[in-house]
Amino acid sequence: MKKILIFLGALGTFFSNVAALEFGGMGNVSAGMGGAGVALSSSPYGIYYNPALLSADNKTKFGYSIGVQYRQKNIDKLANVDFRNIASSPESLESFKDILTDNNLSIISQNGIVFQLSSSVIREEFGVVSLAYFGSAYANLSVATDPDRMDLIVQDGANYHKLITNGMGGYDSVPTTQADYQAHSLVYALQQGNVHKLVTSTFVLSEIPIAYAKTLYLENSNLNFGVALKLMNGVFSVDNIYLGNSFSQDNFKNPFSKGSYESSTNFGVDLGMMYEIDFPKFRYLTLGIVAKNVNSPIFKYSTENIMIKPQYRIGIAYNERYFTLALDADILPNDMLNFSYEKQQSQMIGGGVKFDLKYVDLRAGLMKDIRQDDGVILTGGINILGLFDISIQTGTKIGEAKGYKIPRYLDLKLGGSFSF
Repeated sequence: MKKILIFLGALGTFFSNVAALEFGGMGNVSAGMGGAGVALSSSPYGIYYNPALLSADNKTKFGYSIGVQYRQKNIDKLANVDFRNIASSPESLESFKDILTDNNLSIISQNGIVFQLSSSVIREEFGVVSLAYFGSAYANLSVATDPDRMDLIVQDGANYHKLITNGMGGYDSVPTTQADYQAHSLVYALQQGNVHKLVTSTFVLSEIPIAYAKTLYLENSNLNFGVALKLMNGVFSVDNIYLGNSFSQDNFKNPFSKGSYESSTNFGVDLGMMYEIDFPKFRYLTLGIVAKNVNSPIFKYSTENIMIKPQYRIGIAYNERYFTLALDADILPNDMLNFSYEKQQSQMIGGGVKFDLKYVDLRAGLMKDIRQDDGVILTGGINILGLFDISIQTGTKIGEAKGYKIPRYLDLKLGGSFSF
């Protein structure tokens, strides 16, 4: 029995070190339409959002995109903290504790180039094939805390007091011991400078997916199935900086790890399905569902194991020639690459419209991460002649650090795409 308990404990320790990634966003079309792409038949990035989209039409498609995303939660407040006077009042100490348990700063760059080969003959006889290269970098900064060293216990000369909220907006002071202070006090942990730590990590993921999709022609409808097989390589680094009285706020400026980098290779599998309504006078409605990384690829390193858990998303779209309306939603929350005590998750819902004019495409939309405090995210984009495309997403919640105000969520993508 003892051996079983030891094994289960070791197993729990192993899985406690596993992190994950959210669904993400690739390409400019969906980015400008509230992130919707699972049922968007006109997008060249079907190989990313839903491989079943590849057989939605007879067009050969090409697209490229480079992007950068900034996102933060409570790190701006940490950057304003004076660690030497953290115990100046019970309120400031309680506020600091809340920030330490729930925080995140990430800078993400998702870039890709895609090619899809199709025609009416190829689509009907053989199905559609697509090839792509995706290169993404995930830089994260968060605070990892020891939950047993977070109590509001302060020292007053030779006396020690534990501060407890009294439900009336104030605090009651309860006498305690020096042993309790040294074992559980947040203030003492910061004085020692070897307990709570700022974790910076960088995960660079390269993917080479090959996807195939086939259409089953039914009465008044079409059913598309798709699969993508991905060769994946992950390069990872993590570094720790302990919080203490001598901690410098300059450490918050760079989320990229300065530690050594390790490489690990695996493969991933994406599965998708799309249903098309095909009535003579109504043939523009599509319903899509996708399961990405269904095999939960794990990248093993000496410090952490990065697991990309399955991500499930559904979508609906109205795909007319000159007008498109689309909506997507994550079915389940997705874990984010983060090391804070309170697990950070993402669960997006969003949609938008696209006006496909002769020489210009215009896009607009809204999205919301119901697991994060970014506010409503406004999105928009424009494509000129297929050669130049820009999209932007910005959250309505504003953060402030050192007098500078910036949205808590900001995403910018440049690229281009065309089809024939």
